[in-house]
Amino acid sequence: MVHERGLWHQTFHAWIASARRLDAKLVIQLRGPHKDTNPLRFDVSAAGHLEAGESPDDGVREIEEELGLHLSAARLHKLGVVANEARFGSVWDREFHHVYAAIVPDLVLEALRPAPDEIAGIYEIPVGDFLDLALGRRREAVLTGYRLSPSGLQRDARVAAWADFVPRSRAYLQLLERFFAQEDAP
Repeated sequence: MVHERGLWHQTFHAWIASARRLDAKLVIQLRGPHKDTNPLRFDVSAAGHLEAGESPDDGVREIEEELGLHLSAARLHKLGVVANEARFGSVWDREFHHVYAAIVPDLVLEALRPAPDEIAGIYEIPVGDFLDLALGRRREAVLTGYRLSPSGLQRDARVAAWADFVPRSRAYLQLLERFFAQEDAP
């Protein structure tokens, strides 16, 4: 209803990586084919709308709902909040993105259990390659991972351009770049 009426609402975005380094692996989801915005585009590791009364930290439930990965809110690094407004036909998406990063050193894509009603595939890409692609410093990058099929996860690799991703503002992307470029931070 919030999209149809163009109401501003709060969302939770979690970027999951294996380390806080540019050469670390970043988890990327391929959005499901039936999503009302940006179907079959690459996107943030896990995201979703915050329910009435939820704090941004409560959005951590989205990681388990979408990826089957249980993390506590204490494992999240809050990067900031970015307003976003976009129209997709009759859908008017007006959101405040609460952007987080989570470092999961022992991350293995095969152990994730993507929600088939939300996600069409789960991939990884080096953080630096993702940022270079997103910020226009490279034209293409390779993502490796799994596509969901009726029989389970199927190994997959894709060459993607930034046009294959859900668009993000420069302010949003700079939050990620600042976090991952500070490799010596805890």
